[in-house]
Amino acid sequence: MGTSGPSSDAPPVASRRAWKKVLFVTNTAEYGGAEKHLLDLIHRFREPKVSLCILCLDQDLFSERLGPDRDVEVISYKKTPRTVWDWSRLFRSVRADVVVFVHGVFWAIPYTAPVGAYLAGVHRRYSIQHLMIPRDPVPPTMLAAMEGRRSIRGRVRRLLGRPEPDWVATLPLRLIASMSSPAQLRRSARLIRTTICVSDALRDSLVRDLGFPKQKMKTIHNGVSVSEFVPSASRESEIRKKLGLDQDDFVLVCVARLSGQKGIDILLRAMALVLRAGLDCKCIILGDGPQRQRLLKEAADLALAGHVFFEGFHEDVRPYLQAGSAFVLTSHREGLPLSILEAMACGLPSVVTNVGGNSEAVADHIHGLVVPPGSPEAVAEAIKYLITHPEECARMSKSARERVCEAFDIEKAMAEIRRTILS
Repeated sequence: MGTSGPSSDAPPVASRRAWKKVLFVTNTAEYGGAEKHLLDLIHRFREPKVSLCILCLDQDLFSERLGPDRDVEVISYKKTPRTVWDWSRLFRSVRADVVVFVHGVFWAIPYTAPVGAYLAGVHRRYSIQHLMIPRDPVPPTMLAAMEGRRSIRGRVRRLLGRPEPDWVATLPLRLIASMSSPAQLRRSARLIRTTICVSDALRDSLVRDLGFPKQKMKTIHNGVSVSEFVPSASRESEIRKKLGLDQDDFVLVCVARLSGQKGIDILLRAMALVLRAGLDCKCIILGDGPQRQRLLKEAADLALAGHVFFEGFHEDVRPYLQAGSAFVLTSHREGLPLSILEAMACGLPSVVTNVGGNSEAVADHIHGLVVPPGSPEAVAEAIKYLITHPEECARMSKSARERVCEAFDIEKAMAEIRRTILS
């Protein structure tokens, strides 16, 4: 039965011992692609004499979503351990044989965690990395920022009208407090048996930019259920009816958190350029986040009412994807988004930025269009191309579905992760 442990400072005590216990360590305050990936892995991680446990260093986003996997233990541990000895005591109390650190964002787990697992005698230590590191350097004072307050340099920068990089400004303080220097990350990475990256671009970046040991890095691309995400037989969907969209309307769908990393402001400006060119286009944006109010205001300023629909966060995005004509994602930074693969499985050609592993899924002019990041003009031109080339759009739609079925099937991806961790 899934349980939520006490949120005290004392490490939880494991209630039972199995032949092999696998502990997944997460640190997240919101449900997104990395969390969905972990649940997909849990659902397929059945092995004889193996018990599973999820350690949540922030919110427990898993217990209510586990469904039939009620035998998975969920421990809620509200205060992130600070020292290697704190981590070591925690791992000894849980008595895990295998530890898997799940990095939804790069600094989700501090460098002291793998060291603590090593000192606790956990011989099998793994890491799953989902997101590219930021291009902006981490301010040194951010690395030493205490939980609950910003650095002095950060305060001075704001007083002088020099805001921090967006990726820093939107990070929770608990993550800023756990940031590690490149040297610390490099040392702790050597204690990981295998670092699993969701894209080649992410793997190469960690090796090139941070000095992670190449021989311990492995790419296992994200996957999608091609039996659950399928093309719609008809565009006469309830979603189109609800939003007042006609059957023949060209409808873009964007599934993304409303944060600076996702570049939704670029999409809004691109939409304005498309409409200014005299082409009719609608866009449904699924997601929530810290920039919601700012983006709503920007959409209003660009006169996008009736053309752009902010529909909020939806766990099941299939009805929206199946109501769309194409998918769009204008991110500045990615690993390999599940949203792209889900859209491709639903037969949507995609307009994506050339960041992270996006181009590993979408080949330009074959499964969609790949554009440079940060350019509303390039995004607008790609959208206009899809609208004005319906035959090409249909060809890309078919190719996108075939590509996902061939290379990004979730059963193959999860089986490979399971073999890597349990072999």
